Amino acid sequence: MNTFKWLGIAAVLVSVLVACSSGGSKPDPNLFSEGNAWKEGLPADAQVVSPQEFQKGIASGELVLTSTASVAAAKQARETQYQSDKAFLGNLPSPDPNTAALLDEATGSPSFEGDRPVSGPGGEPVVLFGLGTQLHNAVETQQRAQSLDNALADYSLSYSLLPDDLKPQAPTPDSLKGKTLAEVQAALQQLNDLLGSKPASLRTARLEPGGGIRPQAINPGNGTDNNGPCTPTNLVKRFWFPLKNFISPVKNQAKRGTCWAFTAIGALESRERVQNNNPVDLSEQFLVNKVKQDWDSSDYTDGYWSEKALETAVDKGQSFPSEGAWTYNRASSRPSVKDGDSGSYANSCNGYTGTCSDTAHESRRVCTTFIFTFCSYAKVTFGGPGVASSRTIQVWKNGETFKLNLLRNYLSQGYVLLASFPVYKGFMDDVKNDGVVSNYAKTRLDDKGKEVSGSYGGHAVQIVGFLSNEDMTQFGQTPNIGGGGYFIVKNSWGCGAGDGGFYYVPADYVSGLFNSLSVLNFDGRRSQAWQQEQAAPGGSEAPKITLKTNPATVQLRVETNLAQFFQITHPVAKSVNLTVTSSQDGTLYNGSWNTDPNSLFGPELKRTFATQGSRTLTLLAKYGSSQATSSFVVNVINTPPTITLQYGGDANQGVAYPITALITDPNEPDVTKLCTNTTWAVDAPDTLSASTGCQVQVTFGTTGWRQVRVSTTDSDGATASQTATLNVLPPPVNPYPTVTDYGVYSREFTGSGQFRFCGSVKVAGGSTIILSDLGCTLRIGPAPTRYYGGITVENPSNETLTYDWKLYVSGPGFDTLLRADTASSSNVFDLYNVYNAGLGTDNCRVTVKVNAPDPSRSKGPFTVWSGRCTYYSFRLN
Repeated sequence: MNTFKWLGIAAVLVSVLVACSSGGSKPDPNLFSEGNAWKEGLPADAQVVSPQEFQKGIASGELVLTSTASVAAAKQARETQYQSDKAFLGNLPSPDPNTAALLDEATGSPSFEGDRPVSGPGGEPVVLFGLGTQLHNAVETQQRAQSLDNALADYSLSYSLLPDDLKPQAPTPDSLKGKTLAEVQAALQQLNDLLGSKPASLRTARLEPGGGIRPQAINPGNGTDNNGPCTPTNLVKRFWFPLKNFISPVKNQAKRGTCWAFTAIGALESRERVQNNNPVDLSEQFLVNKVKQDWDSSDYTDGYWSEKALETAVDKGQSFPSEGAWTYNRASSRPSVKDGDSGSYANSCNGYTGTCSDTAHESRRVCTTFIFTFCSYAKVTFGGPGVASSRTIQVWKNGETFKLNLLRNYLSQGYVLLASFPVYKGFMDDVKNDGVVSNYAKTRLDDKGKEVSGSYGGHAVQIVGFLSNEDMTQFGQTPNIGGGGYFIVKNSWGCGAGDGGFYYVPADYVSGLFNSLSVLNFDGRRSQAWQQEQAAPGGSEAPKITLKTNPATVQLRVETNLAQFFQITHPVAKSVNLTVTSSQDGTLYNGSWNTDPNSLFGPELKRTFATQGSRTLTLLAKYGSSQATSSFVVNVINTPPTITLQYGGDANQGVAYPITALITDPNEPDVTKLCTNTTWAVDAPDTLSASTGCQVQVTFGTTGWRQVRVSTTDSDGATASQTATLNVLPPPVNPYPTVTDYGVYSREFTGSGQFRFCGSVKVAGGSTIILSDLGCTLRIGPAPTRYYGGITVENPSNETLTYDWKLYVSGPGFDTLLRADTASSSNVFDLYNVYNAGLGTDNCRVTVKVNAPDPSRSKGPFTVWSGRCTYYSFRLN
């Protein structure tokens, strides 16, 4: 069961009766199973429990009650920590330049300052660490720098990565046990010098014809931690480096100060690729929740330290789920103010359908009322299987000797560097889309656009590669970058920042202006994919193009993966440059193309054609100076719609008879549009409830054989028609049960302010519903499904009725019964997933048959709703 941390909010001075009817809404018959008085005055966004359940929770120890003073206590704890951190750093005998600058800035901020929203590249808002977070991280960094255990771990890992012929020239890790911190640091410098004596071992950059980051899969969801595939055009595209194809895609933290979580999770995702060839996409949201709710509780601050989060996960034995388990909420409607209180998190959940609350951790809020209103946040747990965390080693801090060779060796051996630094104008404002950082000034622009001293705030990123001056000179450039070359930084501000999310930071900028660098502490085991990539990152042979289908047929206005019609291979290269042009549509693709046969996710070329007819597609694949070309024909066709009429049971004179037109058309994925173009016709004296749409009721004015005609037209004028011929019987002696209303409904909050209530709203035909969505509730326990089928019948004799409910999904070549509930006593049919894998969206419909004691008076089966469903199609495990 969930464990709740409870917080008493405020006395309810004015009670508001929660109503569940108005505006044409149809209430869920299961929502109000007990008295309503205790539900008065509850927050609209909360799950509600009764006072009785609250009392049981207190008695059992599942609920822990605290007072409203806990909010003030948390604020005071932050203030105490801030003053303690200032005092600790202020007592350092010789603080490094970054720490000294922080202390100078803190002089003008006598109390805790939350994280700062600022205008990022392109005007997109980003949240940076404020003084409170920066000072505490500086304390953590300083303490690790003085840790003998950290220095020994750094030496042991660096020694294990040395070339074998250099190891005899260095002390073994065991020989340093019992030595002082200064002696271990001297040994680390010796390793750095040894690597410098063998520069060939550090030459890790190569030209990358074709370029580009290998495509990675992103799991679907309402939230997202990325902007889709980014397309760097500068150094990341042009050069190969060891980690290039072993990092996860560039992501976007948006309006939250969660860069530390993106840095930590990105490092784990890279480790999984390096060691296990496992292209995971992990949930940053889950890590933020664990830190901010469980490990270092703080409802209203975002900032943290990547290394501490990873260390705590190891200590707690906490593994991490995939992004699809809890997708990232960008909090796009959150106000642009410093965090620290509830107001700074207002509207964080707007537009986000996952688990959420207006807090840093976003756990679901749960409330009850008994004289006072009490609210809590439900604890989120994940027991696996998932991806385990790793401990970290701090390998440098500002003010220490910068051991560039050791850092380069880490990068060349599969270790990303976790980096923290203050963001100055040179990184924020002056970097163009080439991603190059060149301004070293410790300045920022104030709110009037004037350049002043100081930073915008703190930030955390991953460093994923290094391009030395020698490497770039070898491939036709003559750079003289400060410090010896560029570090390649992978940021978390989306594709629009820098070069498709990547920055190129001079080594002396890092050594002078960054705060600290760390690595994950994992062993030397490497996947076969890593070993093959490092052994043969290039080749000289031309790519090979194999045509699989020629000519190919595709549907008009339907997205088609053109990659299914051809294959491009290369004996060595993991990617080539591909250009695809159409004789009718111009250039369809120009960029990097994955040719790795071991890739779990093949390349895709999804395109939608807007016009019918034949066109020739020409492929040009290049690798270096070698190239191959081939062509094939694509015929784009428009398939006319098809109509299937759904109805059931006897038709009687004078009794409304429901008929549904199920219309399919591969070229018209929008069922609503087809329904709008659908018209019905009957002969007098028969009448229709509507002349257009996909669902009508026919009232027959006479008996005998009668016709109902329907036709539809797609966007290109292709038509379809269908006729139902029915034998209409005389009016029944007993017409009951009579169907008066039916459809699919959504359990959701409606109204505004204190007058919001949980009711049911009818879903329009042709809409798309997500079967995994959960609805609102005013009961204790799990939230119900959001969507359900419902039918209202007139049954004056109160006969015992049963219902045969069915949910179908359909598409080209299939019509599948997804779920059924036959002989049900309920006139409500919950719509939910019965499987857990194979997410997709297809046409769907809900049907029902109303069974009366006298079978001749049963109604249906008939379709109560048709539209689109997003659902899982099969089961794993």
